[in-house]
Amino acid sequence: MKRLLTLLFAFVITASLSMLAQEPAANPGGTDKKTAKAEKKEAKAAEKGKAMSLTGWVKEQDGKTMFINDKDKQAWSIENMDAVKGHEGHHVKVKAKLNEADHSMNVEKLTMMRKAKQTAEEKQKEEKK
Repeated sequence: MKRLLTLLFAFVITASLSMLAQEPAANPGGTDKKTAKAEKKEAKAAEKGKAMSLTGWVKEQDGKTMFINDKDKQAWSIENMDAVKGHEGHHVKVKAKLNEADHSMNVEKLTMMRKAKQTAEEKQKEEKK
């Protein structure tokens, strides 16, 4: 009986160690392939002066209205504030010209995402009201 328990204990330890070894390693650079690809695409569009479609959140940060991109979580300051007026805290899709030099954008078109696309953050704000 003692031998059986010892073997069972050894099996459990070995199995748990092998499961830990199979977990993916944390990304040391902090960016993954999708984020790097999104940043490269944004830089290319800004360089050529083309408008680009992005999805993200319009939020207030340090007294300024900012656009937080969904893909790479970068914050872009908005040059024409009247284009996003009333959409603070909303999940939106924008078509904008990007300026990499000062990390700003000029919004040409803004559309609200469906209600289902709004996350728990938006629902919490509604519940507080």
